Amino acid sequence: MTAGLEIAGSDCMVIDLETRHDSAALAAQRVRKIHQTAARDRCHKIDSVLRGNWPHEVKALLDMGFAIDVVPSFPDAGRRCLDGVVYVDNVPVAESASAADALNPIKSSRPMELLRAAGCMDRDVRVIDANDNNELAKAAQRCRAEGRMLVGPSGAIQAFAATFGRPPSRQEFVLRTPILVVCGSLHPVSRTQIQHLQCPLYTLNETFQISDYLTVLTTIEPTRTPDLNAASATARALASLSNSAAPVGTLVVIGGDTAAAILGNEPVKVLGNLEVAIPVSDRNGQLLVTKGGGIGKPDTLLDLLSA
Repeated sequence: MTAGLEIAGSDCMVIDLETRHDSAALAAQRVRKIHQTAARDRCHKIDSVLRGNWPHEVKALLDMGFAIDVVPSFPDAGRRCLDGVVYVDNVPVAESASAADALNPIKSSRPMELLRAAGCMDRDVRVIDANDNNELAKAAQRCRAEGRMLVGPSGAIQAFAATFGRPPSRQEFVLRTPILVVCGSLHPVSRTQIQHLQCPLYTLNETFQISDYLTVLTTIEPTRTPDLNAASATARALASLSNSAAPVGTLVVIGGDTAAAILGNEPVKVLGNLEVAIPVSDRNGQLLVTKGGGIGKPDTLLDLLSA
């Protein structure tokens, strides 16, 4: 759910502030506004590979009087923090495949360096190591016991939610056909994943038709580094085509900006996880599967959709 909607009548809610491509000042402004909303407990999600304005968002939270624990780990998805360095599949994040993101290049593998550059030093903020799930659980428990706000990727927030004693969802999902996969991500992981799918694959400049089982709609690999305007236009074009397509039972969206363009302010109900870091939701009766560009292995999509 995006930041324009009112929070009411829900046990737990996620609000997308859409700050990754904003200026640092606007990102901080949105954070200050949303965190004025009354809540018993709260977390602040950041990108698992440290992209975006999150250090400036942390500074805004510190200015509001919150004590912050940055826990930049999601071990099940290959993200972990050891000795203050964030790794992706055992590679420092600033040296990983995500480092050269066209719109949000990663400047450091050390969250504290990014916080220092944003003016967060000598403030009540800590970066907590979590090299495995056991350490992640301890970090989340410590954070809640000391009344601090947890800032981290979805895996860290999941660990915080587990401190309330609720068992994790074990529900299994059967994807409804026909399935449409929409890929706007340029990350090499996702590009490899869709190439491994044995199904009709269409690009934006082609007339596409939904097959009985599985269809892929994707972008063309750019010949030059895209700017924000070009990336936004591409995401909107993908959204327009996918939203006007024939009805599908399951929509699989790859890439956060693409998902934001497709959903807009439309709320969805998260049902659980199809796989690690791949949530499945109810979109007004349609199953919606969302996946970050760098999430998974080369055959992750093939395995999930074949099953």
